[in-house]
Amino acid sequence: MRRPVVLLLFAAVFVGEAMWSAIVPLVPEYAHRYGLSPLQSGLLLASASVAILVVSIPAGVVGDRFGARRVTLVALAVMALGDAGQGAASGFWALVAARTLFGVGFGALWTTGLAWLSEATGERGSQALALTVTTAGIGNVAGPAFAGVLVDRFGLGAPFTLAAVVTAVLVGALALQTSGTGHRDAHASAPAGGAVRAAVRDRLVVASLVLMGLGGMIGGAVNLLAPLELHRDGVAATGIGAAFAASAVLFIGCSAVVAHIGDRAVRAGVGAAACACAAAVLLIPLASTSSASVVAFLLARGPVTAVLYTVTFPLGAAGGRGAGIGVGTVAALLNIMWAASMLVAPVAAGAVSQAAGDRAAYAAVAVLSIAVAVWVASARPPAPARRPALGESSSTSA
Repeated sequence: MRRPVVLLLFAAVFVGEAMWSAIVPLVPEYAHRYGLSPLQSGLLLASASVAILVVSIPAGVVGDRFGARRVTLVALAVMALGDAGQGAASGFWALVAARTLFGVGFGALWTTGLAWLSEATGERGSQALALTVTTAGIGNVAGPAFAGVLVDRFGLGAPFTLAAVVTAVLVGALALQTSGTGHRDAHASAPAGGAVRAAVRDRLVVASLVLMGLGGMIGGAVNLLAPLELHRDGVAATGIGAAFAASAVLFIGCSAVVAHIGDRAVRAGVGAAACACAAAVLLIPLASTSSASVVAFLLARGPVTAVLYTVTFPLGAAGGRGAGIGVGTVAALLNIMWAASMLVAPVAAGAVSQAAGDRAAYAAVAVLSIAVAVWVASARPPAPARRPALGESSSTSA
């Protein structure tokens, strides 16, 4: 394992996730400063997600063909420019453009950065890919707090300016690493369309995509419904934030445990069990949407979604290796599935809630969770242990 490269890549994931989430508590301030409508505020938040949808497949294919290292360095440089642009933006459209640029780099990082990480960690590739979810969870908790402190003391652009500097330092540090990893992938010869078709024909890859989509649907629906229910019950914003923070802490802890287990947890059956548990946990708000029930649901949801998310990347990567495609292509598909589900879920949940109430929306997600659990369990894709290890490939660059 190339430890310096691995640590720097985890640091890049942490910084990127922190700045992904840092903007959330700042949206009201931007809305006040620039006189934004709710639609414009939503556009600001959605801009990076749209960029991820657009860039993920091209980044994965280019990374497989020309080397994950090169594309990851470019991605981090683009992220640094996007952060700097957000820090210096003097108007709404400049802010949206900078946020979109950040999303381009961030989407590419989660594609080629994971491919580079998989190669650099060798036989511990499954554990490393699982730990990216843990690292992302920590970044999602740290980002809003970090941004709030800096904005209060130094102004609205301060967190983004500092993140741009840190990201630029990471670019330089990674560029100086000459471990030999992250170069052209052995599976790069397949055209983009062929690589995607090969991926979606592999049952392990499809299982990981379905699990990722369900995780995004649960997250997007809950992020809309739970805060509104708590607010209706008179819970202050600080209380709502505390409930979500507590859920995030449980997510991080459980994700770390699953990552520590490593290959033994990277099974489609584990994902199916997590889906079934998600359906069971959704019975809490189905029974009652009181503030106590909603908080209990959020706390129970944290560990369940941690398992769901943590197994997806290593599961998909194992399937990709067996199907003869690069990790970057699989990661790109997973990124697209996540971003798409996170965009669709709030709209769908809001529509169902408006038409039939919150409990109907929760029921719909519960039914979806059961359906995914049954499908993943019945598909019975081969266990990753029978596939080539993530770090084993006689033709992979060393």
